Amino acid sequence: MSCIVQKFGGTSVATLDRIKNIVHIVSKTKERHKNIVVVVSAMAGVTNKFVQYASGMNAYEGNPEYDSVVSSGELVTAGLMAMALGNVGLNARSYASWQVPILTDSNFGHAVIQNVDPSNLLADMENGIIPVVCGFQGISTNKRVTTLGRGGSDLTAVAIASAVNAEMCEIYSDVDGVYTTDPNLYAEAKRLDNIGYYEMLEMSAHGAKVMQEQSVAYALKKNVKIKVVSSFSESDGTIISEKSSGKKFCGLAVIPTLSQIKVIAPSVTLDSLMALLPAETCARAIFNVETESTRVNGSSITPGMIPGHTYSCRNNLNVEVDPRIRFRRAENGSNVTLVLVDKKKVHAVLNFLKQSAFVVRAKQEIMPKPVSKVTVVSANNSEDIAKDLVRELERHKLETVRYFVNTYGTNLIIPSDKLVETVALLHRYCELDK
Repeated sequence: MSCIVQKFGGTSVATLDRIKNIVHIVSKTKERHKNIVVVVSAMAGVTNKFVQYASGMNAYEGNPEYDSVVSSGELVTAGLMAMALGNVGLNARSYASWQVPILTDSNFGHAVIQNVDPSNLLADMENGIIPVVCGFQGISTNKRVTTLGRGGSDLTAVAIASAVNAEMCEIYSDVDGVYTTDPNLYAEAKRLDNIGYYEMLEMSAHGAKVMQEQSVAYALKKNVKIKVVSSFSESDGTIISEKSSGKKFCGLAVIPTLSQIKVIAPSVTLDSLMALLPAETCARAIFNVETESTRVNGSSITPGMIPGHTYSCRNNLNVEVDPRIRFRRAENGSNVTLVLVDKKKVHAVLNFLKQSAFVVRAKQEIMPKPVSKVTVVSANNSEDIAKDLVRELERHKLETVRYFVNTYGTNLIIPSDKLVETVALLHRYCELDK
């Protein structure tokens, strides 16, 4: 069955007027394609409000009731969208995750999709009905509502597109495609016409907000073609597929603020520590430990490459770590590990660590010098490319605290107060302005 899946993000459905605008987009698509599935996020700001409500009850990610609360915004949007489509004569019905169903494991807050049964959706489309599916939600094997991590509506759309064998999965938001870097950091950023799955996965993993990382990984695994477009302007958008950008460098991904966590454990090994942390919770976190030649606190470090190495976490996504890791022995005989993570994920990481029987103590530490991460994404990355990037920064008297290399990117840890200047220089050096 020929089919298109269209997903609309929170800003696209933020008000009733915007939902009515989406109806026009869906109507035009319906004219060209008989079969269409719509996936919706909660209205902008609603999920954040529900997170605040849950935290007011001391409930956080990992609590099943937390998932029930924060996923409820999508139910409202799906119902409103189905109503709006009906008002213009299009037959539509809303679906919660359990009605599809979208089956997941019980990793509340960051559930992994196990199966999507397309039977109900296909039957509706065969009868001329447009299914409007709640994004972000799943249902566990023990019938509890689960959520797919922030940005999880992208994953819902890609998973449904795979299940119904859609020609294209269109992701609508307030941006008109994938850019070479965040336009808010560098005004000359350029929109890409095409980007490969692996390149996009690297961008998403290291800070690009256009697509959720797990959704790109799912698209790669299932070979789902994605188009990223704007709900508010006419543009060709960006196609994410097997076809790469065709450029030596395709973009710069940025995490503006990293935070440091000290983990003390009596006899923890690297594998057991990694097993504690779901990859989405600290996805692509930078794990480093003090050694004789480097320090993690960001002060006066001679730049050095740390070869990339991957360890699988509970949801089978990879996290970059230092394979030369050495634990520093604490006074009480325990091992001390210093972990750098995205500032936004500190609470979630601490929450998981503190629940572990392996960990004696885990706490956030104030870093003397705030640091950021810039990832230079390249389809053919190498250590030589990384060294050239560092030398270029040195030539302009811009510090690299440390860097490490993996297959599709060079990750540069830099002082946060030089972030804008560094991004601008790297963007020009990598010829991304062209």
